[in-house]
This record gives sequence, structure tokens and C-alpha cells, in this order.
Amino acid sequence: MKSTNIVLAALLPLLWRASPLHAAPDLIYHNAQIHTANDEMPLAQAIAIEDDRIVAIGDSADLLKLRDTQTQLIDLEGQTVLPGLIDAHAHLSGLGELQVGTIDLSATTSYEEVIEIVRARAAELPEGTWIIGRGWDHESWPSKMLPDHQTLSDIVPDHPVWLLRVDGHAGLANEAAMKEAGIDADTPNPSGGEIIRGENKRPTGVLVDNAESFVESVIPMSARGLTRDQLLVGQRLCLAAGLTGVHDMGVPPAMVELYKQLDQEDLLKLRVYAALPGRDAVRYFSTNGVYISDRFTARATKLYMDGAMGSRGAWMLEPYADRPQDDEGNPYTGLTLMDPEFIDFIARNGVENGYQVCVHAIGDRGNRRTLDAFEQAGAQNARFRVEHTQLLSPADIPRFKSLGVIPSMQPTHCTSDMRWVEDRVGEERAQGAYAWRSLLDTGVIIAGGSDFPVESHNPFLGFYAAITRQNLDAQPEGGWQPDQRMTRLETLKSFTIWAAYAAFEETEKGTLEIGKLADFIVIDRDIMTCAPADIPATKVLMTVIGGETVFVAAQE
Repeated sequence: MKSTNIVLAALLPLLWRASPLHAAPDLIYHNAQIHTANDEMPLAQAIAIEDDRIVAIGDSADLLKLRDTQTQLIDLEGQTVLPGLIDAHAHLSGLGELQVGTIDLSATTSYEEVIEIVRARAAELPEGTWIIGRGWDHESWPSKMLPDHQTLSDIVPDHPVWLLRVDGHAGLANEAAMKEAGIDADTPNPSGGEIIRGENKRPTGVLVDNAESFVESVIPMSARGLTRDQLLVGQRLCLAAGLTGVHDMGVPPAMVELYKQLDQEDLLKLRVYAALPGRDAVRYFSTNGVYISDRFTARATKLYMDGAMGSRGAWMLEPYADRPQDDEGNPYTGLTLMDPEFIDFIARNGVENGYQVCVHAIGDRGNRRTLDAFEQAGAQNARFRVEHTQLLSPADIPRFKSLGVIPSMQPTHCTSDMRWVEDRVGEERAQGAYAWRSLLDTGVIIAGGSDFPVESHNPFLGFYAAITRQNLDAQPEGGWQPDQRMTRLETLKSFTIWAAYAAFEETEKGTLEIGKLADFIVIDRDIMTCAPADIPATKVLMTVIGGETVFVAAQE
């Protein structure tokens, strides 16, 4: 720890002269195993805090010399400390919604189980009440077939039902919901969406991507619960999971104002970085400019180039291997959810007006077209982002570095999707799926996230997935495409300093070092050294944001 002592000796005199009214720090956490994510001092034993900032970090013996009678000492008894974890792609209200009103279907393993859960909910509600659910995945069902509404409609005929697939890019409507939405055999597919049909063009109830709006637009707000409650419940879950920050994707202006209100009421403890929907962003930023406060920032927009691979909406360079033609016999390569020329416009507008552009792109063509838009906009220094970056042509991998584009990726998407990726695109093209190592080797950073509630909000599941490329049963043996795994340090950085960089916040957070915000967590095992199989069971003991303890496991 010699380098630690040198850093302290050089910086502490300056530090104390800068704070003449405080002869000692407010808090010293000591006797810990601290992973700082700071290359200049990767390990430490103690950390000192004044107000909301780190004022010293290093050996316990050195930092304890800084205390006075007013300093609070906290002995961590050898526990592991990490920088506060940041989820760089999340949906906070969606996480809370699963606890406040919406049925969570993520644990279901058959269509019959889904129907039974909906039937039980219908029995509790007055006739005509909407029933909303989310989380089913037909790839986890024995048939692996998309559902048909008829059985659901027969069993639950008197309640409109809308059940989103796990990725949110397809949903199942029963007959009552389709009637409310005006969907029948003559309803045309919208641009960027598809009504899945059976014989005689009969709608099966499955609506993909932009076709979801038929139903979404007629669901009353009261059916989803109160957004304020959803945000606060989602926040509580995040703090308990060790998240100190989230990048909330697709936040409408009304929710921006709600976030500001929660911040002003001192109820917002998480640090939230918000991306507004495209058209909303142009209007909002042209009128208000970017908004930056201690706990809430709005300076980005979230757009959709394509859909999801699971529902075959991702935009591909070649037809899908397991659906080479559409219903009309034309080559089927997926969907564009927004007009690419509109994305070109937003990219230019973002460069001109100083807000960040984040584009959802999953298919190889979707990613290529997004990179084209960024290149044409001259966005090399704008830190624009591609959200998901799930399938890449080898020719496009170096372009992220040359264009200064940040891939924002979710490790658990890989381990959830690896079951069927080769079915969708074939073995050869699947080599470009979730290509973390190939990207990192070009010199780019990866901002790590989960896309919760599509995946679990537990960041340790993402950490495990990134270093193993295995599911929780340690399958496949050796990992799926193991040459694309990330190291533990890379993974830690992807959820800390790299995620902070992706939000222009790397000077404020992401590492534990002097002058940065005191955002950190205490966990019950050292995920940097323990067996990989032990990582998913990691428990968060304490979460600290800006020096304030916002979660203590022993008090829950």
C-alpha cells in the first residue's frame, strides 16, 4: 500500500487547508477491503467523508489519525466495499409497476400458467376492469410458440387483458382488449409493427413493436397505478440491490417534472440520469435546455431504430433463419420502429443543441444504420450511445471507437438470449452477438446495465453473466462464446466509472477517490476474488449515497 501513503501525504495538507472550518472528517469507514475502480489506487482499507465527498482514502492506520472527537468511526470488519453501482440502461417506473398493480409473469413457464394467474386476478376485480401483466417468454414454454388469445379470451371474457412479453417488444391482448382497441382482421399493420395473424388474417392477439400502440393508447392511466408510487418503490428495490445510480430510458416530460418534485422533497435518493423520448426531447431541450442537479439529470434522448430479437423485430442485414419470409412471401429482416431519417435529424439536433442521443439498436442492420446516423451528424465528441448493441457485423465493430460511440450493453441479455440466438440468425452470424471482448479490444468502453424490468435489477447477476457467459446453472460448460467474456475489473468498471462516463459524470462518481461523491456499497463477499458461482448470491449490507446511508440490510 506504499502508493496509498504517497497519495495521502501529497494531498491531505491541501485538503485540510481547503476546509479550515473542519479539522477532521465527519465519517471514517475503516477495516475494509475497498475496490476503488481507480487504476492509480485500486485497493484501500479506509475511506473518510466530509459532507457528501470523499476527503481521504487509503490505509486504516493513516486515516484514523485524521479523526477528532466529533468524527464517527465505522468498523466494517473486513467487509468488501465497491463504488456505488450504476445501471446504465433501466426503466425505474417499470420496475415499480411490477410491485404496484401490474402482474409479474416473469417466473411463468407455460401459457397455461399465465392464463391461471390472469384468471385469479380477474376473480378479484369488477367486470370490465383492465388487467395488465408483463414478463411472459414463449421461449421458456414447452411449445416455444407465440400464444393465441382464444383460450385466454374464453376463460377471461369480461376484462380487457394486456400482457407484455418480457422484452416489452410484443404483447398479448385478449378479445375484449382488441375490441377496445378496434383491432380485427381488416386492421392493417402499422409502420414498424406487426399484428400476428392466423388463418383468414385472424389476429392471434400478439402485437409486435409499434402495433402495441393500438392497445397501449386505450388503457386508462388508472390501470397502471400511480407513477409516483412506482418510482419510489423502484428506488427502494434499487438501493437494496446496491445501485446508487440509474440511467432511466424513455422518461416523458411529465415524469421529468415528477423526478424534479421528488428531488425537491428530498425523496429522491438515487442519482437518476434521464433520457426523454425523441420528439419530446426536441421540444423539451429547445425550451428548457439540459437539466442537471445533484440527484437528477435530464440531458439525453432515447430513440428506437428497431425492435427485439426475441420477437423477431430486430432489423437484420439478412433474413431471419427461423422466419426467412413474411406473410406475403417477402424476405423478412425485422422492423424499423422509427424512420431512420428522423433519427438522422435527432442526431444532428443533439449535436447542435448539446444533448446526448441514445439509440436502441439490436439487429446488425439496426446497429449499422445507427452508426451511419451518428457519423453523418458529426457526433465524434458527443458521447452518443447505442443501447443494447446485441448483434454486430464484424465490419462495424471498429466504428464504435473511430466514431467515439459508447455501446451500452446488458450482460444478462446475453445469458437469457443465448438459448435461441443461433435459431434466429444462424451459427455464423451469431458470432457477432454480445461481442464484448471484440469491442473492448478496439479501445472502447462498455456501459453496463440490465434493462430492468426486462431482466432482474440485481447487478450481481449482470456481473456474473459478464465474466462467465453462463446461466445460473453454470451452463453451457465453459460459457457461450467464452472468448467474448469480460474480466472482473472490466465488469466492475462497466457498472461504475464507464457508466458514469456515459453520462458525462466521470469526474463526480464512478471511482472511490479524493474529491468525488461518497457513493459506495458494502457487500458480504469479495466479488473480485470469490468463485464465480458465488457471485449471484451476493448480499448488499449497506448503500451510501453522498455520505448518507440510504440502505442497511440489518434494518430491513
